[in-house]
Amino acid sequence: MQNLYPLFERNRILKKELMWSLRDYSFTHIQLEYQAYADGMIKGCDLEVRGNELVVGKGIVKYGGFIYLITEEMSIAYEPTERLEILKMKMETDKRSEDFIAYRVTLFLDEITDKKEDELEVCRFRLRRGSRLRNEYKDFEDMATGYDTVNRIEADWGGLHGKALSPSVTEYFSKLVLKENGSTQEDIQFAYLCLNQQEAVSPQVLKHYIGRRLEQCGQCVAEPEEAERNRDSLREGQPGNRELFDGMVQVMNEIRENRQKRPGRLTKRAQIIVD
Repeated sequence: MQNLYPLFERNRILKKELMWSLRDYSFTHIQLEYQAYADGMIKGCDLEVRGNELVVGKGIVKYGGFIYLITEEMSIAYEPTERLEILKMKMETDKRSEDFIAYRVTLFLDEITDKKEDELEVCRFRLRRGSRLRNEYKDFEDMATGYDTVNRIEADWGGLHGKALSPSVTEYFSKLVLKENGSTQEDIQFAYLCLNQQEAVSPQVLKHYIGRRLEQCGQCVAEPEEAERNRDSLREGQPGNRELFDGMVQVMNEIRENRQKRPGRLTKRAQIIVD
């Protein structure tokens, strides 16, 4: 095994093997870095609402084992339809040219929740006429509000060894945890972990954290009406994004209840005595 590094010097002929080396190195480096990640958005891809447009920022997306680089913002117009709409990415490979292969990413809105093989979900929303699409939340449960709110729970993010929750979900959860007086040391450590990385939290780490916390408070990772389905998914080791989010909601509720049981934080008033 060898790596070729071309030397750009006067009167030297640049051989095709050296050009191939440059091409392969630039792509292979990032492919190796994320080879253990599942397909989906990997880094960046920040979502914003700007007027009547949805904007996806620069980022990295993995699909079919290939790393797509989004090097500029992408935007798409939306309007109130009062129907559920899914913002999706379409991953395309164009091999028509004899000189190159074009890997393209485009945005489109769809009313079908199911995804085709070359599609990834970015978010979903149901916007009523006369309302404004919100990208900010009142509390953690508000992230799942059915109307006029950007919902990223089912977004396709690739995590280490599996599909992961959107970093925007775990980041918001973590910021709330650090504000609450009822958070345990385990909650705080988990929050630091989430806030200290740019990629999505590993699905195994998230599942383990939720499971441990809900065992401690004697609850199961499920809403009552979905308990049977969620128990099956946990037993199989493959809880979906919604099941993980519901578990995080229950953890947050337990943290708030714990805050009410604890005495308030003691504060001391500083005094300056002038003689």
